[in-house]
Amino acid sequence: MNDAPKKSSSVFLLVSIVLGVFIVFGLIWAVSSGSSNGSGTPGTFNDEKSPRIGAENPELVIHVFEDFECPACRSAEVGFRHALKTYGDRVQFVWKDFPLQSIHRNALSGANAARCAQEQGKFWEFHDRLYDDQPTWGELPDPTTTFTNYASALALDVDAWSSCYSERRYQADVLSDVSEANGLRLNGTPTSFIGDKVFSQVLSPSDWDREIQSALTTK
Repeated sequence: MNDAPKKSSSVFLLVSIVLGVFIVFGLIWAVSSGSSNGSGTPGTFNDEKSPRIGAENPELVIHVFEDFECPACRSAEVGFRHALKTYGDRVQFVWKDFPLQSIHRNALSGANAARCAQEQGKFWEFHDRLYDDQPTWGELPDPTTTFTNYASALALDVDAWSSCYSERRYQADVLSDVSEANGLRLNGTPTSFIGDKVFSQVLSPSDWDREIQSALTTK
């Protein structure tokens, strides 16, 4: 009697089981490594030209990757401003530009506008104005006039700001942040790096309280 068919069936069954085990473990690894709601390793950042606010000698540095035209980022401002007001004497917040150009037509322009305000020491004031007025400028064919009005309202040297903006003086720095985000495999905004955790979601004031206090405690 020929046992070849039985042996072939046994080998096929064994191979199927082994492959099944590898697939299951692969899925588990993918889910755990791909999580963006508190797990993950932040890695290192190039902060040389990044806008920052908060403590000069911080106990904790938090990086936030955002897009000025992103509605979720605008919603996240409530939590962010709470965190800055509450922990700004102990924590430093570092801004990273991540304009999602494929879906937000004016995001890159907004990032350039804010960096030109940074040149005159008013990045964060311009940052607040962009978020507060996002529905006004977000869908404009050309937001230049609106951004220029913001610069004037913030008492910037408008001629200097306009020259900076028109020549896209800091676009290379903005795109460097984008490359950094891509290197970290980020796929959305806002994304916040708090201690050893990564959050790709809107954080409420209570979320910020919990995560900052936890990060400060474990340092």
